[in-house]
Amino acid sequence: MYRAITNYKSQNDANLVKILDATSGCCGAGTTPCQYDVIIPTANAVNNIIFKQADGTSVTRTFSPAVTGATDVVAAIKAAILVTDGYEAGDDKTPTVSSTTTGTNTVYHISGDLIVTSMLHNTVTTVTATARCTALNMCTFFYAWPGDAGSTTMTIGGVDATLGALTLGGSTAAQVITAILALGNWPTNAYLGVVETATAFEITITAAHDAAPVLDAVSFAKSNCLPLFEA
Repeated sequence: MYRAITNYKSQNDANLVKILDATSGCCGAGTTPCQYDVIIPTANAVNNIIFKQADGTSVTRTFSPAVTGATDVVAAIKAAILVTDGYEAGDDKTPTVSSTTTGTNTVYHISGDLIVTSMLHNTVTTVTATARCTALNMCTFFYAWPGDAGSTTMTIGGVDATLGALTLGGSTAAQVITAILALGNWPTNAYLGVVETATAFEITITAAHDAAPVLDAVSFAKSNCLPLFEA
């Protein structure tokens, strides 16, 4: 995650090792880190990001040209947040910038001591960032589900719920997303993506490490566990 550089305007940008507020044990304010989430339709071009420098000054960094697609947007955000803003990546395992697909949207996660205000997409739409400040280990869970012509059980976090009939050819990925999100056991801190192929609905869930989703008596494969945040 991004960490505030102690007295960053006086430290030399070329210093190989910089003193950070979080680890100096001396003079920094010791900011509580958070994760700032910004939800943007995946198909839309992203124009800028607004955040606060370490001294509290608000800055707007414009992406020119505008960028589309999670990989390019993440790269643009990383390029926009500079050492001269008073931040650099810490040595923890929380990524500075990452993304999660949920339905037709992409959620961009910017983590650390900096405060993110908003991002702009499609030139005119401003999305306010949501702060999540409770640390939580999050993992990716995957299952290529062939669908089911009858009702089935989906278990998340040890709690069962009934998922109605959803079949390849008879249902769409969007309908699968809607049905799963409507379940009474769906966690508020989870993200869901579904891709329909010729043989399965490829379901990807990003959720707490102990979510342990099970569908049609099949456990999702667990991977890519990282320390992130929840509200």
